[in-house]
Amino acid sequence: MVYESRNARTILEIGTGTGKSTAALSTNGSLIMTIDRNDIFTFKGLKYAKRHIMESKDFWFNPHMQYNLLYDFVFIDASIGLGDCEEILKRTTDNFSVAFHDYLPGNKNKNENKGEYNMKCFKEAALENYNITQRTGGSHCAILDLNKDK
Repeated sequence: MVYESRNARTILEIGTGTGKSTAALSTNGSLIMTIDRNDIFTFKGLKYAKRHIMESKDFWFNPHMQYNLLYDFVFIDASIGLGDCEEILKRTTDNFSVAFHDYLPGNKNKNENKGEYNMKCFKEAALENYNITQRTGGSHCAILDLNKDK
């Protein structure tokens, strides 16, 4: 994931958890906005990470959270819905990548395979306006590379 985000200037992470992925992403010097409903973050003092302990819908629609940033890499490690996908697409560059954690092809359990369900939802939201390339990356991750075509 660090390799995949190596050229990113701004990263959005949904599903911070303990912050292990946040810490890894921060090694490339990108600005990271990370959102999680729980405060179980264990990595302190990450220079480039701005944590938000809230639901994603509160982040999208809270005027104090509007940073006027366009993200060029998105890492999703939480369950998302169509509204999240639409808001992410409003806040990304014309060419960006999104990585979905917990991608387990063939596993039909939505709770264990949230990555596949998240990716399906995201592809449906982006299909009309983006060329999409799908690939796998690292352990249990799928990556979509999106290029705006309209």
